[in-house]
Amino acid sequence: MAPDGYHRRALEVCRRHDILYVSDEVVTAFGRLGHMFASERMFGIIPDIIVTAKGITSGYIPLGATLFSDRISRAIIDDGVFAHGFTYSGHPVACAAGLKNIEIIERENLCGHVRETGPYFEQSLANLEDLDIVGDVRGRCYMLAVEFVCDKATKQNFDKSVEIGRRVALEAYRRGLIARNVGDFIILSPPLTLTKEQVDFVADTLRVSVLKVMDELKNEAVAF
Repeated sequence: MAPDGYHRRALEVCRRHDILYVSDEVVTAFGRLGHMFASERMFGIIPDIIVTAKGITSGYIPLGATLFSDRISRAIIDDGVFAHGFTYSGHPVACAAGLKNIEIIERENLCGHVRETGPYFEQSLANLEDLDIVGDVRGRCYMLAVEFVCDKATKQNFDKSVEIGRRVALEAYRRGLIARNVGDFIILSPPLTLTKEQVDFVADTLRVSVLKVMDELKNEAVAF
């Protein structure tokens, strides 16, 4: 994760050189970090452009959007033509799903729920760092990653042939937890309705799964 203040400093540099600043909120928007948009609330910046998708409909139907500043809007209006579009732009079914999804997020205060439960989720997964092959747990709120390493001191990763992330994910799946595997990582992006009881299940299941894989590695003489 970028250190505190990184995004503000990057924005300052872009402003100084008259470079437009784009925030990729395809994953982070619509509640995953506890806010409709994370740029201003979490990172203290107001970008020129925000790109977003995924959470805008909670994934029920494909929809993406690009939001841009008044400065860019004025430039387009002054030119008089914005010759850019797609066959499915403004698709009525996708937009209806997006509007209803936003209505539910607001009505059920899901952003507030994520802000309340997110730190508990972060700490519960951070507790896994006492395991010998867990090198790092990082992320915020409902967007977290667990990284597996063969050497905690150097953060050296396992050889790709070990398929460490896939093995942990498979063990978790056998115990009722679907976790996304990307290389040496387990990625956790749960539904915004995740409760503290479910957080406990996730953390406990991952711990048991990692311990099971560690036993297998020892039997296979894989060093860690």
